[in-house]
Amino acid sequence: MDFSQIFFDFFGRRIAEHGLYNAAEYLVYGAIVIGLMFFVIFPFLDRRGVKFNSSFMLALLPYILLGSALRVLEDLAILPRSWNPLELAYYFVTPGIWLLIAGFTLLGLFAALWLSKRIKKSFYKIFAVIGLIPAIPILAIELMNFPAWYGVAAVLALVIITVAALAFGFKKMNWRMLKSRLNLLVVSSQALDGFATFVATQFFLCGEQHPLSGAILDFFPLGFVFAKVGLALVIIRYVDTEIKNPNLRGFIKIVVAILGFATGLRDLLTLGVGTCL
Repeated sequence: MDFSQIFFDFFGRRIAEHGLYNAAEYLVYGAIVIGLMFFVIFPFLDRRGVKFNSSFMLALLPYILLGSALRVLEDLAILPRSWNPLELAYYFVTPGIWLLIAGFTLLGLFAALWLSKRIKKSFYKIFAVIGLIPAIPILAIELMNFPAWYGVAAVLALVIITVAALAFGFKKMNWRMLKSRLNLLVVSSQALDGFATFVATQFFLCGEQHPLSGAILDFFPLGFVFAKVGLALVIIRYVDTEIKNPNLRGFIKIVVAILGFATGLRDLLTLGVGTCL
């Protein structure tokens, strides 16, 4: 039995041939992410007093932006790609880039915890700055090659209008769900992912690698946005009412926000640099 061929068929072919995700990838990657997040990372950081709140989420954004920007450099063929985990280029595409950024984020987090105790400065600010240092030059390279500003502006405008309308509507109905800054970030992340995908696939030449998302976009394009935002609201509602541990509540919301911002920012930058034109 040729295990290298089996690995390629299930986990490498999509990368090598720019194809669609398959069921094996969803099951294996999903199990790994859930296992690491909830049985390793959360208990480890929770015991060390890390608070998963809106300030932590905002400090995480530079790392998410770094990962999305690196991924777009590969789209532009500035960075190589490979399906082989033994090659560096594997860590510039999904899922390798998630491992790369997760490792750097943890290093940044530990460095920020250490520095904040010694120089008596805000942990969140130090954590954010560590992520911004590599993210800014990479983002600058891409912003200098941004032919599709109008597409990016349209996505951002749609996100702002949608989230503002939801917040206003919830306030009028005395629903407290979106009074929380972290909850607003969760909804914003999924709105960004939804609208970036909608605009990129409906008005530009971008494709969709996820079969279920592609099916929704083919049947009712705006339904993809509704599904993303609606699912975010359902998760927030469930977490706020059923999860008793406040730090675990925040952690779950941050995981949802990471998933939204990571794919949303990647799509937004892909749209901007013109690889879908």
